[in-house]
Amino acid sequence: MKNHHALAVIFSLMLPTLANASMSIMKDLSGKVIAVDPWSYLDEDVMWTSTRSSNPAGGRVHGQLKMKYAIEDNNWRNSHFHSGNDSLTFVQGVMRNDALPGWYLAFSEGRTTNYNGTWENQTYLSQNQWTQLIVGHEYFYKRLRYGWDVMGGSASIEDRWQARVKFFTDLRVTDNFSVFNYLYQQIDHRRSGGSQNDRDVRSFQAEPGIQYIINNTTGIWLRQKFASSVLDRAQWGDIDDKTWTTSMGIWHNWGKLSTTFSGGYGHYKKNNARRENGEVFQNTRSRFLKVSANYPLTSRFTVSGEITGSLINQSGSWVTNGDAITTDYKLMLDYNF
Repeated sequence: MKNHHALAVIFSLMLPTLANASMSIMKDLSGKVIAVDPWSYLDEDVMWTSTRSSNPAGGRVHGQLKMKYAIEDNNWRNSHFHSGNDSLTFVQGVMRNDALPGWYLAFSEGRTTNYNGTWENQTYLSQNQWTQLIVGHEYFYKRLRYGWDVMGGSASIEDRWQARVKFFTDLRVTDNFSVFNYLYQQIDHRRSGGSQNDRDVRSFQAEPGIQYIINNTTGIWLRQKFASSVLDRAQWGDIDDKTWTTSMGIWHNWGKLSTTFSGGYGHYKKNNARRENGEVFQNTRSRFLKVSANYPLTSRFTVSGEITGSLINQSGSWVTNGDAITTDYKLMLDYNF
């Protein structure tokens, strides 16, 4: 067996005796926390494929299956106007096989519905149904974990094919301190682009971060996300999107109950790429607080919830202008096998 495969097997035997925490916690045989998976948050949409089963022994295939429901509501200040969306992830999973150490297969299927009005009284705007299939491999070398995966998928809105290549690293600098990062390049190809003004979307995202394990029950982290994309248009100029978000938080376990509290701020801008035009379609600044918790119902099932409150200030020719309070609610049930 190759050295990196042997390391992967040894590492997997030490993996989560408490995978139902807000972040997957890895302990040694004495029960000491030796590492925390920085990507397995409830709201994660890119790196959730790195999470592992809390049952790493007893069968050849291990993994997680999840269902998630989320609601976003925007309440505009000094106005009765509401907007938002609800998102249902029918199934999201990641699977590993003992005979193929380091490899994982992941998939996600769901739909998002956009509307104006409150959640109880909606005016339907649009709906997007997505399907994603992911194949990846991760490697272990001493205190370093690194890997890659490729995604192929589709999105019903604007009839697009999707492809993404992602790389990630997670380095334990000391027993308590670690640094991590992922980056990806994605293209969303519009299948009907020949007859439409809007064509392909090319996007890039990176999110470095650091975390520190204070003790067996508590840890802190800091993350910085950068994202950009370009929408090709047949006329009127391409559209540039740019985003950055800074967030920090603390996780704490209260016995079986695990909680995470975090906050941060960010900026999103969408504008015409033509310098002579310079039209700003959307310019949004936000500040947010977030609390999440999860609890193991059984050794296999875990229920999780999250609430986020944001204050946003927005302007632009394509959006509602002014201040708003945005609330996000998420509820998830996952099964480990």
